[in-house]
Amino acid sequence: MYPQVTVHNLFFILHTAGRVDFNPNSNAYGNQHVSCLRGTRKNTLQAICDWANDKSAANRIFCLLDVAGSGKSTVAKTMADEWKAENRLVARFFFSRDTADTMSTKSFCSTVANAFASRNTTFEASMKQYMRLPDWQLHPFEEQFEGLVAGPLREAQQPAILMIDALDECGKEHGVRRKLLQTLFSRYHSVPLLRILVTGRPESDIK
Repeated sequence: MYPQVTVHNLFFILHTAGRVDFNPNSNAYGNQHVSCLRGTRKNTLQAICDWANDKSAANRIFCLLDVAGSGKSTVAKTMADEWKAENRLVARFFFSRDTADTMSTKSFCSTVANAFASRNTTFEASMKQYMRLPDWQLHPFEEQFEGLVAGPLREAQQPAILMIDALDECGKEHGVRRKLLQTLFSRYHSVPLLRILVTGRPESDIK
């Protein structure tokens, strides 16, 4: 269902077309986490590195699923910092039930797109072209993912890594998490240079 559009909301949408609020310190980036201590989680980190560097690997999705408190987000933070230092095209979204924004997918596509755009000008130009549509924020999730993430990544033609941290914290209400999983499953095949690292608890729908 589309959200109800009032005259005030429509005025706001029309006058903010082509841009989205960008907060580099948002909790959605997982900046509140710390990296692994030196010498810890070596096997896990090496396995992720091997997967990310193996261009012949048929499986482009790596799932790190474990119980709460096992350090999954710490591992994700470590890899994000390492890949950024290597100047790779990487984006991270950390789901959390602490805030409305981070427990839903409302800002998922724009947050991911802004992270990619900060590292690739071709991606940024393609993303901004989609954002010129006056009603893009009202589009269904799968259309936003195509317009803000998948399409620009195909234009960029650069290997990219999308990190989805604490996927189990994404709410199930109104089929939100189901739509995210369905979209990832159906769309990521169209972006052959994209790899996806997922962390979360081993809940049935995620597995």
